[in-house]
Amino acid sequence: MTNLLKLLIIDLKGMMNKLHKIFNQKGYFIQKNVFSEEFINSLINEINKIENANFYYDSYKKLRRIEKLYDKGKYLKDLNNLILSKLLDIFNKEFLIFKDKFNAKPPGGKGFFPHFDGIFEFQDENNKIRKGWYEYGNFFVNVLVALDDCTEENGTIEIANRFDKNDFAYLIDFTKKNGTPELNSISVKKCSFEKIVLKKGDVVFFSNICPHKSEKNTSNNNRRTLYYTYLSKDFGYQYEKYFHDKELSRNKTSKSLDD
Repeated sequence: MTNLLKLLIIDLKGMMNKLHKIFNQKGYFIQKNVFSEEFINSLINEINKIENANFYYDSYKKLRRIEKLYDKGKYLKDLNNLILSKLLDIFNKEFLIFKDKFNAKPPGGKGFFPHFDGIFEFQDENNKIRKGWYEYGNFFVNVLVALDDCTEENGTIEIANRFDKNDFAYLIDFTKKNGTPELNSISVKKCSFEKIVLKKGDVVFFSNICPHKSEKNTSNNNRRTLYYTYLSKDFGYQYEKYFHDKELSRNKTSKSLDD
């Protein structure tokens, strides 16, 4: 191994360690120019052809999101594998996909109230109260891939620093406790949200306990994203169980602004 290669490896490890440290302290970070325009366009083409997935529409009958799609095409599979490899490099830990969705957000598409991810109670098929995502594990990383430029005008995601304690019983007291992870008004006032402006192919990594929100798309352009959530492999593969429980859950509330 040449000295130059050794230096490059050391530099790469140093960068990964820095990102891990930022995640632990702040809860989120952005990586620019991760995927090429050609690769992103290939993802979009596959998404446009998907049939065997879960489709959701807003009150205007416009496509709002698609779930269960990460393995529905070559490029989608490649994306998942590339993200898994990057997560391993950053956290020195193996992850498995936990849930996945494509967010369409066309012109006029609504946003979301400030919320955590996974911090809510739901009533299962047997009427038992369950602890949101924390029924499946407690170390989640969200990965948002920009399929379009994400701007203030088209309702880009806004993220605040992670809360100081990753504990379900602690965090749920900051929510409205209405079956969604929506934050209560007192908690929202404590948050300072950063508008995450992205170019096509950029990626955001953030903890599920980072409050986040988005506004209405007031532009004439789409704001399409892929939004995957990963769970530490320590908790096993929970993807099918999560979607099974979601389908049978008696919760009918939503954190969307268009309710």
